[in-house]
Amino acid sequence: MIVGQGPPPQWVWVPAARVERVRTRLALTGLPLIGMALVFGIVLVAVGLDLPTAHSPINVIGVVMAGIGAFWGVLSGVSLVTARSCARGEFVDVNGARLVRRLLGVWWGAAIFCALVAWFCEVMTLNSEARPVPFTVGSAVYLAVLGLLVVLGGVAFFTARRVLRVG
Repeated sequence: MIVGQGPPPQWVWVPAARVERVRTRLALTGLPLIGMALVFGIVLVAVGLDLPTAHSPINVIGVVMAGIGAFWGVLSGVSLVTARSCARGEFVDVNGARLVRRLLGVWWGAAIFCALVAWFCEVMTLNSEARPVPFTVGSAVYLAVLGLLVVLGGVAFFTARRVLRVG
C-alpha cells in the first residue's frame, strides 16, 4: 500500500439487478435532495434577512449558519449521487460504501448543529428584553425550513445506510 492512500477497494459480488437498484435509488434520492437543499438555502437566507429580527447582528449570525446548514444538505445529495460509483457491474465496493455512510453521518451532524445555532439565534433575538419582537409567519417559515433541512440530512443518511449495506 502506498502511503497517503486508503485501503484498496474490497469488492463484493452482488446480483446485477441489485446493483442497478442501488444505483437508481441513490440517484433518485440524491438529485432531488440537491435541488431541495439549494431551494431551502435560498429561502432561509431570503426569509431570514427579511425577518423583524433582521436588525440584530445575532440574527445575521443565525442566517449565515442556516446557509451553511443548507450547504451540508447539498453536500449530502452530492455524496449520494457520487456513491453510485461504489456499485458497478455485479460488485459493490464495501470500503467506499462505508466511507459514504460515515461522511453522510458527519454532514447530517453538521446540518443539525447549524440548524440548532440558527434556531437558537432566532429565538434569542425574538425574546430580547431590550426590544421584544413579535413572532410572525416569516419566523414560523424560517424555523420550519430549518427543521426540514435536518430532515433532508436524515433522509440522505438513512437511504445510504439501507441501500449501501452489503451482506
